[in-house]
Amino acid sequence: MPHRYNQPVIRWATISPYLVMAIGLAIDWYGRFGFVGRDVFREESGVLTFVRGPAFGPVFALYIIGCIVIPVTTLVTLAVRHAAVREPIIWLTAGVLLTFLAGYVFREVGLTTLTYASLLPIHLSFGWVTIRYGLFRPSQVALQAAVEHLPDGVLVLDANRQVRFANRAAQQLVALEVGRVVEEVLHEEGFVEQNAISGHWPGYRRLVRGSERVLLLSEVAIRDERGGSSVVLLRDVTIVERQQAELLASRTILSERSAALERSLAELRRRDELLRRLTLPIIPLSATMLVVPLIGMFDIERCQTLVQLILNETAARQVRVVLIDVTGLTVFDQMLAHTLNQLNQGARLMGAQIVLCGIRPDLAEVMVHAGSMWDGVRSFATLQDGVSALLVAR
Repeated sequence: MPHRYNQPVIRWATISPYLVMAIGLAIDWYGRFGFVGRDVFREESGVLTFVRGPAFGPVFALYIIGCIVIPVTTLVTLAVRHAAVREPIIWLTAGVLLTFLAGYVFREVGLTTLTYASLLPIHLSFGWVTIRYGLFRPSQVALQAAVEHLPDGVLVLDANRQVRFANRAAQQLVALEVGRVVEEVLHEEGFVEQNAISGHWPGYRRLVRGSERVLLLSEVAIRDERGGSSVVLLRDVTIVERQQAELLASRTILSERSAALERSLAELRRRDELLRRLTLPIIPLSATMLVVPLIGMFDIERCQTLVQLILNETAARQVRVVLIDVTGLTVFDQMLAHTLNQLNQGARLMGAQIVLCGIRPDLAEVMVHAGSMWDGVRSFATLQDGVSALLVAR
């Protein structure tokens, strides 16, 4: 059909003469009104004659339009636009014209019984075109319609690499013409073959035209009695490759940012470790004596760090006395009291002694409520008192 037949207005304009003529003839035939015409038997001649009615002229004009003008126009349009089907179109056009002439001649000479025989030329032409050229087969028509609407370009090449068929997508991707060599057309369009990036498209030929379009070409050879042909698939992957390049760049940026983040986290860990050590300074007074001032408020993490740090330093320096100054504490709760008790027991097991210094009245009250966990722990009101007493004792 012509390329404009997919428009509803064209379809209705094409089918309306058939509808009007069929309805009018049905009314005239079954009602026996004779508006178009009627058969009259001539007794003197013994011949059945067709007598034209008042509506014969308009109906005949519709017949000419619907059965002659429109089919022939359709066939001529197809012949102009598709050179590959010109031979079968000539056969069909000849069948339509011969059918009209045969019907008209049989009617005028009064051979009404041969009216249906006048349809023989169109039937023969359709049969010959179907057998010889393979047109009008339902499977082939359906296949051709499906190929025409594929998003990928489909080409059929002969043994000389000339284009014999190109669907709509192929014609949109490349200005292909039937009878042209596909490589010449691609070269004229500015496409250059390149290797696929990182093997993304194995089995395909990659055609590039500058930076504006990238095509993938895949070909399948078909061997037949005509010497061989091939089917070529064209796929536009310009947007896909751009998205892949953007994704690759995004992954590279993400990797760089992840590495920078890991470096920042490592730096933060080092700073946290330094801050923990600064908030828990260890001051050596002698080879076997340390002073550890406690400042601020202690949560679970600082309590654990306190125990680990003092016990590790005690083992590393072979310390015998650890003076813990609690003057700078803002809160002394049960959790810190329990932590100091654990530290005292651990130090005893290692042969060291924990001494508490800087006991204020509020801290003393909390320690009293803690019970007997402070038995055996020496304590002093100030750090100076503790240092003086221990140095004198030595």
